Parts: sequence; structure tokens; C-alpha cells
Amino acid sequence: MPEYPEYLAAVVFAAGGVVNALLAPHRFSTAVLFCLAVTSAGLGVAARSAPAHPAVATVLAVAALLLALALGLLLLADGVLLVRRYGPQAALLATGGAGCAVLAVLGLDAVFHTVGGEAFGAFVVAVNAAAGYLTLLFLVFAGYVFLRGRSAPLPETTHVVVLGAGLDGGRPGPLLARRLERALAIDATRAPDTPRMVFVVSGGQGDDEVRSEADAMADYLRGRGVPADRIAREDRSVNTGQNLRFSAALVDGTTPGHRATVVTSGFHVYRTTLLARRVGVPVHVVGAPTSPAYWLAATLREFAAVLWLDRLPLIGLSLLLAVPVATAVFAH
Repeated sequence: MPEYPEYLAAVVFAAGGVVNALLAPHRFSTAVLFCLAVTSAGLGVAARSAPAHPAVATVLAVAALLLALALGLLLLADGVLLVRRYGPQAALLATGGAGCAVLAVLGLDAVFHTVGGEAFGAFVVAVNAAAGYLTLLFLVFAGYVFLRGRSAPLPETTHVVVLGAGLDGGRPGPLLARRLERALAIDATRAPDTPRMVFVVSGGQGDDEVRSEADAMADYLRGRGVPADRIAREDRSVNTGQNLRFSAALVDGTTPGHRATVVTSGFHVYRTTLLARRVGVPVHVVGAPTSPAYWLAATLREFAAVLWLDRLPLIGLSLLLAVPVATAVFAH
């Protein structure tokens, strides 16, 4: 049996990350494997370096504590701010709930240092391993979202597809208006002697909406001077996957050899890219700016959606939780 199971797990995860980076450098699974490697190594360092180097262990523990405390308070404060501004929506409540969860883990650590106990200690180690892994993965994901949200549009774009979002009455809400303005900005950068782009507005009518998002977007673009013959409507979709599939079918049927750029909110670019690859739609995705107060909550929602879309992060969490169990078994 291996003497240091955490380090062995870290090596295995890191090797998998290197292989994955070479074969599929843009997949989030690469980040998952490297986060598993770092967390596993961290468990080994924490278990074996604390007795020999108490000062170093204390500094690392305080740094981790401050980082977790800052993240928990930031999520909680952002959730409270957004709920007060927009009302108790599920995604906004989840942001505050995530902050409370981070603070609860810190509280559990404090209780363990007061109460102690071997069985309770094993439970605390498992909780900290899961929390550390998910926190690290979220921070990496947020970096992915930040960078991918600033992608430039394809040169020689022929069609710009604007993905729908919630309406404010019968008009585009602030989030959707920013997407439309981003699409208009892409069109404005075209040279005067090149063919003008076609705007594909994609979005059906939600249960709480008085009209389709596509109709509202088309009216907005006409109000900004875009001729009706340069606007194509896709008004059946109710989610991002359908936005992509239905818009692609609409464009393919009218313009063979087109080059499409999809516009969505910056925080949504990465997941839209994943979905486009999954449904086989060859498009390039760019982002529109988002309110800084809303960005964190939206990114957290996207993180949860990617965890559900790509089960590897959750599988990795199960593997990671096996490390403390293996350590306890080998220790006896």
C-alpha cells in the first residue's frame, strides 16, 4: 500500500491534466484535473508538514482562512445586495446561500478545534477537502469566464446571432439591451464597402413574457436604424441549446458558407461555447458587458450549470473524497 496516498493521487491527477491539456486544451476538464491535483497535494502537505513546520502551517492556514472568509462574505453581501435590488429570485438567493455555506465550513473548523475527536476530525477533513476543491475550481472557472467573455468577433462575420434574455415588459431588459448594443458595435466596425451583416435575434416567449424575445429584439434594432430586411427572427427557442440549433438551421437554410458570431453576456460565453460544441454548431461566441454587481452571481450560476453539464467535476469530487478515507485506512 502507498505510504502517501494524497501525493500519489496528486501525481495521478496532474498527469491526467497534462495529457488532457495536450489533447483538448480548451476543455474545462483540464482545470478540473489540475484542481484535484492541487487539493490532493494540499491534503498531504497539511497532514504531514504541520507537526514538523508549525510556523509555515500556521501561515498557510491563516491565508486559506482569510481567502475563504473573504469569498464567503463577498458572496453573502452580493446576494443580499441583488435580492434587495431585484427581489428574491432563485439564482440570487443561491449566491447568498453559497456565501453562507463557505462561512459554515469555517464555523465547522472552529467547532472541531474546540471539541476535537477522531471521527469528527475525519468528517471535517472530508468537508474541507470538498470545500477547498470546489472553491479552487470556482476561482479557476471565474478566470475562464473573465477571459472568454472578452473574445473578439470573427473577421468577415456574415451573421451575428443575439441570444435572448428576459424582457422588461415588452422591451429588452438591461441584460438583453447590452447584448444588442454589442451586436450593433460589431456591425459598426465593418468596412463601408463590405456586405452588411444580418442580425439573427433568437428567443421565444417565456411564460412570464407578453411577447417573444425575438420580436422585442427586432423592434429594438429597427429603432436603432437597422433595416427590417437585415433582421431574421428565431422565435421558438426556450433555452441556449435551442437558440443555437434553431438559429443555425435558419441561417444554413438561407446563406450557405456563412460565418456566424454569437453574442451573449460575458459570463455566459464559456457555457454557450460548450453547448455549441455539444450540439455540433460551428459558431464563435463573444460577450457583452455585465453589471459588476450581477457578474459574481451570474458566474456562480454558470458554474453550477457547467457542473451539471459536464459531470467530470462531480466525479472528481467523489474521487477526491476517497483520499481522506484511504489515508485513514492506511494510517491504521
